[in-house]
Amino acid sequence: MIVDSLSNIGRYRGFSRGLDVLIDWLGANNPAELDLGKNEILGSKVFANVMEATTREPADGQYEWHRRYIDVQMDLEGEERFFVTPGKIEVRTPFDESVDAGLGVAADGNDDVIEGSLANGHFVVFVPGEPHMPTVVPAGVTTGLVRKICFKLLADEFWDEA
Repeated sequence: MIVDSLSNIGRYRGFSRGLDVLIDWLGANNPAELDLGKNEILGSKVFANVMEATTREPADGQYEWHRRYIDVQMDLEGEERFFVTPGKIEVRTPFDESVDAGLGVAADGNDDVIEGSLANGHFVVFVPGEPHMPTVVPAGVTTGLVRKICFKLLADEFWDEA
């Protein structure tokens, strides 16, 4: 996981091919101008899913993980928290290759959780295999609406297949 200000995203050039494409795209485009839904940047290798979502309590969420794609998430409007765990996950929805996702909850005894916040021009990078729970309500708030982008970047090991 990487968390930083969008103004610093160029520091991560070389992290992955897809992130390099995204950095170049962000230098020439305003992500706030993207339409809701899927927006292709480089076909199936780099694209943006723009959505409006209602934040949820941690107890109502699940961790998700991917194998083929890196997630780069940022909020355009509103604020959300996210959680990441390097600990064990109890699988609730087995991994589905067709959507590149599995879902689960922290296993009993897994107290190894990292918390962060997205707002005010920040982004987070979740790498393949990293269980993460986005769209969590900020502390002290009941719920809220966020307009967010999840950029999907094909991981380098799959780049030449696509």
